[in-house]
Amino acid sequence: MSLAKYLNRSAAKSSKEAISRICTLRPVEAEHSAIQLTNGENIIGRSKETGIRDSRCSKRQLQLQVNLQHGSIQLKVLGINPCGINGVMAMQDTERELKHGDLIEIVYGRHPYEVHFKPAPNEEQENSTDVDMESSLPIASDQEHWDSVANGKLVIFSSAGLRASNKIAGYDMDGTIITTKSGKVFPKNTDDWKIIYPEVPEKLQRLHKDGFKICFFTNQAGIARGTVNLDEFKVKVKNIVKKLNVPIQVFVAIGNGYYRKPLPGMWEHLKQELNDNVAVKEERCFFVGDAAGRPETGKGVTKQRKDHSLADRLFAANIGLSFYTPEVHFLNRRIEEWNKPDFEPSTVDVDIPQFEPSDVEFDTKKSEMIIVVGLPGSGKSHFCADVLATKGYVIANADTLGSTQACLTACQRALKSGKSCVVDNTNVDAASRKKFVALAQETKIPCRCFVMNVTPTQAKHNIVFRELQDTGHSSINDMVFNMMKKKYQTPSLDEGFTAVHKVNFKPQFANEKDAKLYKMYLLEK
Repeated sequence: MSLAKYLNRSAAKSSKEAISRICTLRPVEAEHSAIQLTNGENIIGRSKETGIRDSRCSKRQLQLQVNLQHGSIQLKVLGINPCGINGVMAMQDTERELKHGDLIEIVYGRHPYEVHFKPAPNEEQENSTDVDMESSLPIASDQEHWDSVANGKLVIFSSAGLRASNKIAGYDMDGTIITTKSGKVFPKNTDDWKIIYPEVPEKLQRLHKDGFKICFFTNQAGIARGTVNLDEFKVKVKNIVKKLNVPIQVFVAIGNGYYRKPLPGMWEHLKQELNDNVAVKEERCFFVGDAAGRPETGKGVTKQRKDHSLADRLFAANIGLSFYTPEVHFLNRRIEEWNKPDFEPSTVDVDIPQFEPSDVEFDTKKSEMIIVVGLPGSGKSHFCADVLATKGYVIANADTLGSTQACLTACQRALKSGKSCVVDNTNVDAASRKKFVALAQETKIPCRCFVMNVTPTQAKHNIVFRELQDTGHSSINDMVFNMMKKKYQTPSLDEGFTAVHKVNFKPQFANEKDAKLYKMYLLEK
């Protein structure tokens, strides 16, 4: 057979397959009827043909470009209100490819349909573990069990019937899946809970049916503090899962560290250790939580408290998932406003000039005193060691020498011998700087001030980063940090300084892993 005849026959065969294949949107709910799609462009929305009368659904809600030959659909959202794709919200102008078995909600949370091609196109080898296909479902676990890692910093409950999946429906627990029966912000005991909305069990069961693995990710610092009993909390988790009547894997972060949201430890452990080697596809996953940084709204009976933190929203951002609040996800409410964090770590510029102004000079032939001012975590010691010490400055640090008086003595000794010195303390107020300025004036030595140009939020971010790196720095708790922040007074020439310079923070990383960690959200607020 000639090559031309072979190609013509192959083309005719492909064309015949395309014509013989049909595409249907199969309704998930009984109130809807099947929607037959034709090859090419289809507009789906509120119409007699679809039977959808919902005012939130536009007459031109979705554009579906059907390719019967390949067995795929190119979806574009036309309507103002979002649609849902495999449980994930898709806003106006979003474009996605749909395949056999995918679930679309014409309006997010409403009018669900399953994409069905007959005959179904052959799946690619890489999707052989995709749980959308019933024949390729991973084996479900037959027994529930608890696991513990990192010396108990993370405990995990896996319920019976749990299956691995490349699609993860992730949820916070308190304030998202459950709330208190007592109406109090914090539960009185481990029995003080109820399912937060009646829509929750049905939503989770439908996602499970659609091939999602349901996972909860919850911070439980009370267990580490001893205010919550771990064994009693485990009973609570099992009762919640039983009430929801769907297989769930629950990740519980105990105390601080890499497993606590917004840090990605729980998610990474799921992907690497507890998904039966099924590769997770982040673009098909989502996370829902109530710690979303929303401000206080309304008054009186309509008053809504501001969110206690941003931990859930930032957790989703760190691991690359779409994020929704419980009200949006379960109740189909409009997306709420939220307050962005004060510090955006991904924008830190490693190439920023060291000083402001940038033409700061050091005359190593003359003696001077430098007083460095900055909150804990602002990079003072790093700057002193890497910049000033290399220029011959004697460093006086109260943490190393033991007291402020010892620092004064060290500075006095250095200046008398004709050397320059630097006071590497926080020096946050004028009173703490006064003794050193007076010493410089007594010895007729110029005294400059170098102020670390770092916001309090970035300083706290740096503290968390170095604690995760286990650099040996002494731990700074929030009470001490906030006390120093309250005492802080901006240095001025009136204090006796010959000049006041700003020092920009220039991070240095040992490797790409450290750089990636630093650029994540490490703070909960």
